[in-house]
Amino acid sequence: MKGRESTGSGEGLRGSDGNGARVVTSPPEPAADAGTLLTGWRRTFSSLRIVPYRWLWSGMLAYFLAMQMDMIARGYLAYDLTGRATSLGLVWVAWGVPMLLLSLVAGALADRVEKRDLLIVVQAGMAVLSLATAVLIHTGVIEFWQLVVLGVGQGLVWAFAVPARMALVPELVGEEELTNALALNNTAMNGTRIVGPALAGGLIAVPLVGIQGVFYLMVLLYVVVSLTLLPIPRTGPPARQQAPLLEEMAAGVRYVASRRNLVVLMVMGFVPILLGMSYAALLPVFAKDVHGMESMGLGIMSAFVGVGAIVGSLVIAYFSDYPHRATLALVLGVGFGLALFVFAEAPSFAVALAALSIVGFTFNSYMTLNNSLIFSQADPAFYGRVMSVYMLSWSLMPLATLPMTGLADAIGAPTTVAVAGLVVTAFIAGVAVLYPGYRAIGSEQVPAGERRQASG
Repeated sequence: MKGRESTGSGEGLRGSDGNGARVVTSPPEPAADAGTLLTGWRRTFSSLRIVPYRWLWSGMLAYFLAMQMDMIARGYLAYDLTGRATSLGLVWVAWGVPMLLLSLVAGALADRVEKRDLLIVVQAGMAVLSLATAVLIHTGVIEFWQLVVLGVGQGLVWAFAVPARMALVPELVGEEELTNALALNNTAMNGTRIVGPALAGGLIAVPLVGIQGVFYLMVLLYVVVSLTLLPIPRTGPPARQQAPLLEEMAAGVRYVASRRNLVVLMVMGFVPILLGMSYAALLPVFAKDVHGMESMGLGIMSAFVGVGAIVGSLVIAYFSDYPHRATLALVLGVGFGLALFVFAEAPSFAVALAALSIVGFTFNSYMTLNNSLIFSQADPAFYGRVMSVYMLSWSLMPLATLPMTGLADAIGAPTTVAVAGLVVTAFIAGVAVLYPGYRAIGSEQVPAGERRQASG
C-alpha cells in the first residue's frame, strides 16, 4: 500500500492502492496479550475502527432489517393471496430477472461512478417501491400481479445496489481488514434476521398494524440508510481512462474467465445458492402446512436461521486471518447441505428450528469465506465487475426457485429441500476430491500488481 496519509480522525489511514483508487485502512493493532478478552474483542470488530466503514455498517443494520422484513411480508402476502407455493417462486422470478439482465451493466457502472452516490439513489428507489406496496395494501386493491410487477422493480434496484455496496467495502477498509469487514457485513445481516422476521411476523398479526404497516416501516428504514451514507467520503472511481460501458462489461467477463481460481470460486458460490437457498422461499410452506404454524411461526423459523448465522459471522470475523480459509469453506459447505437435509426431514418443529440454526451458521460462514477469497484473487479496478458476475448466482436463484417451488407442489416441500441438501453436499465433497488445488486458494494473498498484470 503506498501513498498513505492520515485521515486526521485517528481511526485509519487513507491512501492509494497503486491503481488510483482511494482506500482506507486500519492502523496497526495495539500491543496486547493475544489471550485476553479485550484483544479478542478488538480482533472481532477491528474493521469498525475505520470511521467511513462504521457509517456504512450502521446503515446496513437498517438496510438489512428492511430486507428481512420484506422477504417475510412479501412471501406471506403472495402465499395468502394465492394459496400456492408456485406463487412464491413467481415473486422471486420477478425479482431475479432484472438482476440477471442488468447485473453486468451495474457492475461496470459501479467501477466508473461514485459508489456512495449510486447507493443513495438506490435507497430512494427502495423506499418508493415499499411505499407503493403499502398504499396498495392499505387501500385494499392489492392483487398478485401487482406484487409481481413491484418485484420486477425491486430486482432492478437491487441489480445496482449489490455490486456498488460490495465493491465499496474494500475501498473503505483495505485488504488487511477485508475478511473481517465482510464477516461483520454478514453479522449485520444476520442480526437483523433474528429481529426482522419476528418483528414482521408479529406486526402482521396485529390488527392495527397489519402487513401494510410492515411496508410503511420499511420506507422509514430506507430513509435512515440514505442518511447514514451521507457522511461517507467520496472515494471516486479508479483513476484510469474509461472505455465504453459495453467494452468494460466484456473486459470484466474476460478477466474472470481468464483466472481459474476466480472461476472455481464463482462456481463454488453458484451451486449452494441456486440449490440450497430454495429452502428460504419455501419457509411459508413449512410454517403453515408442514408444522401447522402461521405468520409468527414463520418469523420464528427465520429468526433461528439468523441466530445461527450471526454466530457464524462472528466466528469468521474472529478468525479473519486464518490461513486455510478454503479448507474451512469446504467443511462448512458440506455441513450446510447436511443441515438442509435434517431440516427437511425434521420430525418436529423443535428439531426443525435446531437444524435451521445450523443452516444459518454454515451457509453464512461459507459465503463470507468464499466472498473474501474472491476479493483476494481480484484486482481493485475490477471489484465492481467481479461482484456483478458473482451476483449472477443471486439473480439465477429466483429462476431456480420457480422449478423448486413447482416440485414442492408436486412432491412436497420436505422432499424437495432434502434432495437439494444432498446434492449440495455431494457437489462440495466432489470439489474437495477432484480439485485439491482449491484448498490452497487464499493461503497467500495475490499481489495487486500481479492481479493487474493478469487482467491484461
